[in-house]
Amino acid sequence: MSIHGNAPVQDIARGQQAFADHLERVLRGRTLDDLGWAKPDDLTLQVPMFGTTAAGRKDLYLLQLYFDHYPAWPPGAQFVNPLTLEYRVGQDAKWVPQSNGHQEIAFHTDYTNRGQLICCSLTLEFYKVNHSVEPHLVWNGEKQTFAATIAAIKRALVPPYYAGRFS
Repeated sequence: MSIHGNAPVQDIARGQQAFADHLERVLRGRTLDDLGWAKPDDLTLQVPMFGTTAAGRKDLYLLQLYFDHYPAWPPGAQFVNPLTLEYRVGQDAKWVPQSNGHQEIAFHTDYTNRGQLICCSLTLEFYKVNHSVEPHLVWNGEKQTFAATIAAIKRALVPPYYAGRFS
């Protein structure tokens, strides 16, 4: 059985506060610089990530998380061009990883003509496209933080799943 979620409701003030609190917990005394992360504003986190192929090649990506619906909903998540800090359909596909066969997550450069989608129940866009989800996989903002989103994405960026860049 699968369910569809309710429509996400934006709550910027709550998102800013929860993001600040959860970021402090995730950092555990480290700094953003220690992790190579950037926080360009009170609602955005940029996280460099590496995809590793079976042959050992590493490709760099920049994941951008956005917290305007957080923590009731997971953070918005998108891979962006590290030079422009944006994602443009048709131009920036190479900045999105290809991952095949992972049960938890898939990456789409243009999902049904609606733009990039990190298809995982730990991203906001998953709910915005009204994707069906098994009840035990539904985001629970009382128990989960954005660290779960980052961890899920990392699990798809290793062999045997990671297949390189979209072209």
